[in-house]
Amino acid sequence: MATAKTKFGIQTYDYPPDQLLALAKAADRLGFEGLWMGEHYVNPSSFQSAHPGHTERSEVTEDDILGPHVTLYDPIAFLCAVAGATQHLKIGTAIVIVPLMHPLLLARATVTAWHVSGGRFRLGTGAGWLKEEFDILGVPFNERGSRLDEAIDIMQKAWAGGYFEHSGKHFQFECSQQVTKDPTPIPLVIGGNTGPALRRVARVADMWMNSAMISLEEALRLRDTIEAERRALGKNEPLSYILRPESPDVETVGSFLAEGFDHIVLWGPHLWPKGGPLSIAEKEAKLAAFAAEMGITPR
Repeated sequence: MATAKTKFGIQTYDYPPDQLLALAKAADRLGFEGLWMGEHYVNPSSFQSAHPGHTERSEVTEDDILGPHVTLYDPIAFLCAVAGATQHLKIGTAIVIVPLMHPLLLARATVTAWHVSGGRFRLGTGAGWLKEEFDILGVPFNERGSRLDEAIDIMQKAWAGGYFEHSGKHFQFECSQQVTKDPTPIPLVIGGNTGPALRRVARVADMWMNSAMISLEEALRLRDTIEAERRALGKNEPLSYILRPESPDVETVGSFLAEGFDHIVLWGPHLWPKGGPLSIAEKEAKLAAFAAEMGITPR
């Protein structure tokens, strides 16, 4: 099924360190293209917010993402450990909740991850959806979109290298800030399925990743929306689409590939269960069987 252009990635979240590193090493050896890790900063004891990408058909619910059973690891720190344990596997955040962090601190972390990984790091960004998380951290939820836009602007200035200044709605500083002296070409991934997110993709993204897991029909609709926005802005260069299908079965994945989506990311627990009775060796065998079924060439 896979062609020379096809890239398969794995989305991870709440994996214990030993399990994540074992998964990363196996994925690297088996020919997977990348490993992605999501985040939340805090875990409210209760919340009313609903994930905008989840539907009645979603296999992954808010309870899989938040709850007393979940440990919230720092994704960039964790991914640096993955980079040290692998040789080829690209690493990325899917996604970092950018409005909850100062962009200069995030820029420093991303530059660190880029150099630690030998240029394998990609920054996946999003505005966030959990209002209670913003309330706990004292960031106005209704400002998340404008904070994300401004933070992206600041990070791109930082990645360009050298000293710079910024004067915006949320952040101001004089021309005395340097994160790195040399340019750092970190690919910017924008996540999200909403109108504001798709317009942001058209304006500034190198790649788009959908929120949650979606059907092919929804993926096609969202791609059409993004391409229309990009045409309106006069953008003709190709955009990379990273898709998370609603199922990892061969037929579903094949339908995405047939429509030109050649960068597929699958939900980790579908391929490598986080818990349960399986040993590491049995989980490796399960992942290897999936890779063979998809036609992924081992390294």
